Amino acid sequence: MFKFLRAFIRHYRQLAIVASLIFATALCVALLVMRWAHTHSLGGLGLLWNLFLAWLPALSSLMAYNLYKERSRLSWFMVGGCALIWLLFFPNAPYLLTDLIHFQPQADVPFWYDLILFIAFAWTGFFLGLVSLFLMQTLVRKAAGTIASWLFAFGVLGLSSFGIYLGRFLGWNSWDVFTHPAPLFADILDRLQHPLAHFQTFVFSILFSLFFISTYLILVAVTQFNREVHQR
Repeated sequence: MFKFLRAFIRHYRQLAIVASLIFATALCVALLVMRWAHTHSLGGLGLLWNLFLAWLPALSSLMAYNLYKERSRLSWFMVGGCALIWLLFFPNAPYLLTDLIHFQPQADVPFWYDLILFIAFAWTGFFLGLVSLFLMQTLVRKAAGTIASWLFAFGVLGLSSFGIYLGRFLGWNSWDVFTHPAPLFADILDRLQHPLAHFQTFVFSILFSLFFISTYLILVAVTQFNREVHQR
């Protein structure tokens, strides 16, 4: 019992974050289930699948963050594996924002209800990504310093924005790195070699990166302000 209490006290901030994300996810699922009950159809399964994928980088970053504290050879190996999974699936979290492209008025569902539904899924997925990036940047800062951690964060945000474009407009998935690597990398290489011919790719990636960076900076600023409040 005492061990459980000590573990709870040591990790209560993590538990609070996870609990809030679970609550947001439960709300999304509840909204979708009520929609199914009203329409008698299973529309919106894609939102549910994308939200599940958004949880993978969040869980991977939490595992990496806690394994890093062990500082053993096995834990370092496992941290590396978690980081690889995190990087591979990270674009799936902010990808949910682009699901708003499917938002259209439906005859059998109130317009405002679907609006809340889409925003709930998009915002939850987006925050899953922001939290996971914050945890991974913390690990990089501990291992390599503050400057390296910010270079890492901005680099990941840029790459993930490019990955979101590949997923939304070209239909690629994270697991295609393993299942269809040759055509995927050929598609990427073609865009890198002929940027002017793929102007939309880079404009979307840059604009989404700037949006992503601005929201992430707000999150970091809020956490720093919270520390200042507790220090008073």
